[in-house]
Amino acid sequence: MVRRIRSRLKLTQLRLSGVQVHRTARINPGAIFELSGGKIIIGARSYIDRGVILRALGGTIEIGEDCSVNAYSVLQGGGDLHVGNKTRIASHTVIVPSNHVFSDPDTPIKDQGLTQIGITIEEDVWIGAGVRVLDGVVLGRGCVVAAGAVVTKSVPPLSVMGGVPARKISSR
Repeated sequence: MVRRIRSRLKLTQLRLSGVQVHRTARINPGAIFELSGGKIIIGARSYIDRGVILRALGGTIEIGEDCSVNAYSVLQGGGDLHVGNKTRIASHTVIVPSNHVFSDPDTPIKDQGLTQIGITIEEDVWIGAGVRVLDGVVLGRGCVVAAGAVVTKSVPPLSVMGGVPARKISSR
């Protein structure tokens, strides 16, 4: 009973702050949402666990229906992040749709700007614990990314990826 009340209070707080969250979504009160000039949208029946950090950073984070984002994951908006329906994101995953420019060695990195291509995670994707997904990546429908992988390039549908950098290790 207390858990349900805390969850409803969190949903109300998020809506009042500008987060678009479906009434059937479950948000752990320990999750952190930071709009920072952007937009966050959470779909029906999706679950955001304790310690998850969602930072829009001027972009959009859109999480579809029936998704789960597990404990201590960090998802940023920057260049926009779209997570398709029925996707599973395991604990300690970091998804960052932006990157620093560092091509000019005579200019400090902080002064060279950012690229913000964005990240798309299609429907029914499973991302294992501790995965890193970098800017510009598309994770194809139904793919699996093994724990600890670093995804630097787009992934075809139904692929199983693993390693650093992530490589195709099989197909579903």
